Amino acid sequence: MTVFAMAPDGVRIALHELGDPDGEPVLMIHGFSSNTQRNWIDAHWSDSLAEAGLRGIGMDLRGHGDSDHPARGYEVDHFVDDVDAVLEQLALPDPPGAIGYSMGARLLWRHAGTRPAAFRALVLGGLPAGDPFQQFDVALAHRALEGEAEAGPMEAFIVELAGTFPEHDPATLITLAGEVSKTLFDPEDSPPDLPTLLMTGEKDRRASDTETLLPLLPDARFEPIHGRNHVNAPTSGHFRRTASAFLAEHLRSPA
Repeated sequence: MTVFAMAPDGVRIALHELGDPDGEPVLMIHGFSSNTQRNWIDAHWSDSLAEAGLRGIGMDLRGHGDSDHPARGYEVDHFVDDVDAVLEQLALPDPPGAIGYSMGARLLWRHAGTRPAAFRALVLGGLPAGDPFQQFDVALAHRALEGEAEAGPMEAFIVELAGTFPEHDPATLITLAGEVSKTLFDPEDSPPDLPTLLMTGEKDRRASDTETLLPLLPDARFEPIHGRNHVNAPTSGHFRRTASAFLAEHLRSPA
């Protein structure tokens, strides 16, 4: 059953359960153009979480999955507020763990860096040291989507991702990427100060520099996801098992 948290601006954020319903809770945030079903459930994360005694709570980002898809309202601050709203809705007795992939990883970095008591441990997958939306021209991308212009490399990549899954509206996702790009990701701005596992596909050209983030984190390690790229890394059994074991270790110890 899908439940919803209400963001401060009235957008409904869909929440999905997976793993062990009685396990230690872990908030899970998918990447751009994906959703909980595609990023986590279809990739068999439920089994790995359950084996580790973890309760996964997947949130669909606004504009994705079963969450509301407003025409506007995709600035970074709104996404951070959405995480706050989800945590308030869950009303957990202790801070949970969290795992994010790609855009979800950047969101968790930003959230945990400014709210150090929100989580006990992080797993961040497919996280680039820079911002992939930095060179993104939203107007050009919209014209390219309509076949009215030739897209540049970044615009073509975003247009392709936005049209990957039929349940999403490509024009909305392009608008989302444009509004997110107004606040570029700066990892040096309030990095998280809690146990963190970084994992990236060894063939991931979009986040090949993840390991360079380690000096910014006081308690972190990096592991490659063997044989995977940015798109198929979430389906890796090594990723699932390693991430689940890391979170279980830190969530079972005293907070």
